[in-house]
Amino acid sequence: MAHKTLAIIAVLSLIGVLFLVYLGLTFEPPETTRTVEIERPVPRPVTPVTAPAPTDPVEAEPVEIREVAPEPVAEVVTVEPETPAADPLPPLNDSDSAVLTRLAGLEMGASLLRMLTPDDIIRKFVVFTYNVAQGELPQVEYPLRGLEGEVVVEEIDDNLYQMQPATYRRFDNLVDTLVALEPQQAMTVYRALRPLFQEAYAELGLGSGNFDEVLVQAIDQVMSADTAAGPFQLIKPSVMYVYAEGRIEDMSPVEKQLLRLGPENTEKLKGRLPAYRERLQAGL
Repeated sequence: MAHKTLAIIAVLSLIGVLFLVYLGLTFEPPETTRTVEIERPVPRPVTPVTAPAPTDPVEAEPVEIREVAPEPVAEVVTVEPETPAADPLPPLNDSDSAVLTRLAGLEMGASLLRMLTPDDIIRKFVVFTYNVAQGELPQVEYPLRGLEGEVVVEEIDDNLYQMQPATYRRFDNLVDTLVALEPQQAMTVYRALRPLFQEAYAELGLGSGNFDEVLVQAIDQVMSADTAAGPFQLIKPSVMYVYAEGRIEDMSPVEKQLLRLGPENTEKLKGRLPAYRERLQAGL
């Protein structure tokens, strides 16, 4: 603020000096000014007086005339406000508090924090994103907490079930929170922490490229995922349900997870992802 105030004062001073110079160069006397002639007085007779003998003239001391150089006009320099230095990032092993603090500042940060795992967030996010980019889903170490509830089914025959719409409702809060996040705010947090994501990506030996590219590939997997209309029939050969129809069961894990989200949640998610993809692409 002090720099800005000084700059304004300097600019105003310069304008004042230039205005005075302009007046000096363009000054003209008023039109009402006129010259007055004064009559010469009548000469009187003068009585001669004997002048004293001339004496040696005293030489006057020479007067040195110095040229006074005009004072230079100070150049106005606009001082840009200093950009505050970014806070140094913590080591990757101690990064959880930094991640949680930055996410808490988002508009939907409180809701998002309730869904995140509290430890090793960056590494888990990197592993999850890499798997999704390959069309897979990790079996463990998700960056999100597990959802409450189970798949809701209706038994229609011996070991044959039909998935119910109530299954989709388990994901409503998660999807609504992710969709409500403002992409620019979320990307600002990601960019601030990006060196840590890149470090985790290199550390895990998942590749030597740019982690931004992996994020774009993961988004493309979701955007291009095949969809199918329900209701879906399930069988339970062991402890887990599988899709009874072979075409559905042969879909990629990412595609089958989107089916479990339900058509409305999948549409919301796909509608939001292009905004993130665009910002990631702009940074590549």
